[in-house]
Amino acid sequence: MEKNYIDYLIEGNNYPPSGYVSFDTSDHIRFQNGKDVSGHNYGCHRRLVIEKNIEGGEGYTVTMYNLDGIHPLWKDNIQMAPKRMRITSTSKNIVELRGYGYDENALPLGASLADASFDSYGIVLLIENAEIKRIQLNMYDRNISIVYLK
Repeated sequence: MEKNYIDYLIEGNNYPPSGYVSFDTSDHIRFQNGKDVSGHNYGCHRRLVIEKNIEGGEGYTVTMYNLDGIHPLWKDNIQMAPKRMRITSTSKNIVELRGYGYDENALPLGASLADASFDSYGIVLLIENAEIKRIQLNMYDRNISIVYLK
């Protein structure tokens, strides 16, 4: 029987084969310093894609897309630029990934090493029946978490 891509995440495999898993959401709640600061945001359509590290090597690349349209300045629908992440912990149905390294493309544009660092980002996946049910995006440097719901 062929493995589901989620199986690689659950087993903590930081060297998955090519492939990806995506999670579509239409609702999220934003937390700052542990407090709900937004309530539900229904009708905000996003897709989070977790794929084999697009640069090769260890880990995954996590990207978020805005499914509600193209951004007028950026001319694309990328909500969160691709972040290199690796699995840092797993339990029966929870997988945590944390960013590592930095965005080499941001440095020539004048970003500081701290601003170009991926380690300020992480995600926590809640998995049930081989399906992602919820994703929490953590922005550690700002003490912000956004919980994306089905």
